[in-house]
Amino acid sequence: MSLFRFYSPPAIRKRGLRSAILAGLGRGAHSWLALLVMKGLNAALTAVSNFVLAYVLIRTVGLESYAFIAGLLAVAALVVQCDLGIAVLTFSELRSHYLSEAQKRKANQDDNDLVLAIVTIYSAIAAIAVATLGVAFFAGIVPVAHHSIAYFLIFAGAVCPLPHMPLRMAINARDGFVWTESVELARRVAILAVTIAMLFGLSLVAYSTLSLLIWVTSIAALVWLARPHGFALQSGVFLEGLLFLRRKFREARAAVVLSSAKFVISIFPYYLLSATGDGLAIVAFDMFYKVSRFAMMTYLIGAETVLPHQTRALHNKNAFGLGRATAAGFLLGLLPMTLGIVAVSMFGERIFGTILNHSGIVSPTMRTALCAMLVFMLIQTTCAFVLVGAGKFEALARRASITLAGMALISALMLLFHWSIDTFIVAYVCVYGAGALLYAECLYSLSRSLWLKSSQAFKMGTVQKI
Repeated sequence: MSLFRFYSPPAIRKRGLRSAILAGLGRGAHSWLALLVMKGLNAALTAVSNFVLAYVLIRTVGLESYAFIAGLLAVAALVVQCDLGIAVLTFSELRSHYLSEAQKRKANQDDNDLVLAIVTIYSAIAAIAVATLGVAFFAGIVPVAHHSIAYFLIFAGAVCPLPHMPLRMAINARDGFVWTESVELARRVAILAVTIAMLFGLSLVAYSTLSLLIWVTSIAALVWLARPHGFALQSGVFLEGLLFLRRKFREARAAVVLSSAKFVISIFPYYLLSATGDGLAIVAFDMFYKVSRFAMMTYLIGAETVLPHQTRALHNKNAFGLGRATAAGFLLGLLPMTLGIVAVSMFGERIFGTILNHSGIVSPTMRTALCAMLVFMLIQTTCAFVLVGAGKFEALARRASITLAGMALISALMLLFHWSIDTFIVAYVCVYGAGALLYAECLYSLSRSLWLKSSQAFKMGTVQKI
């Protein structure tokens, strides 16, 4: 055997080396540790990039232009919100098909049609939004004295996540989590490098052009990755995908309600507090929001890392495997939650005072409420990912709607009785916490049902391991 290896032709040795490399890459692509590392790096880069972008833009184009860009990004966020949870529903559907079909290499035609339809619709929405902004600039409806081309390109890049999302979901549904995170990592590193380059003379137009090009390249990379993961997007039938969505209207409606409710719950205090005219209250809530959003991003590292194992356990009706994976995700979230609580409770006054250049805006009561919020967010994030993987959109939509109704009630009470910002935040956290417990109750019901099915399957000798 050794002589054969020694005298084997170079082509055979080359093919053997390539096969070994591909096999190694394949094992890495299914490694939970690789996924955890990738998600951790992406979360860290996201946090760094947000602060670096603000730092750089303020120093290169000024505070006024930065404020305009922030407004554009807020509008782009509303455009991206047009997804309304359809991408998550698509993931649940495609993941179920993938696991049910014994992990066939090629996706069926219905799945191809569905992905093509959603990507086409979202690309059209993004293009219409960009064209509308261009017309508004050209007609003077949105007056811009300087940087109009740069603003236009920045907005175009900011709506790229819309067609980007369903592509990621489709590839992830077929165990491509590590590959999509790799694309995300490359994109974030490239955009961070371009952002920093502005400090060394790169113009705003060049920055916006390169950022848009990076986004387009990222989408192209996902389209390329879709083929080895079973999708031939160019051969899909658009109308067939629309018909499928129509057949799934009930679940799609629940996904829309869930996504919309979660979005409103997270941002409505900005608009409510703006109506009161209390500028300090808005600044205080902005700090509350930013810390809680950053916490959510760190919780997603653990939740998304164990998601492939949870969906496999759900498919195999393996209650023990589901519990083990969910517990692992929760434990991964405990570390950032604990660090966040310690930082806010012990050093919050100094941290917020330094950021805002004023002390006392974020009161001790609000900091205590923020600590409770970090706990409730971990509970809700952990439960929500399992339930979405199980396709429990209607159950989640009902609970999110109940939480939203509670938020509407405390908003009315605030306006009626002129609550202080501290009282409102405490009420906000209490309602959010009640919603998180409703999610936990739903997960408990699912787990209990799965344990009963698992016990019956075990007696029949049909339990499968993850």
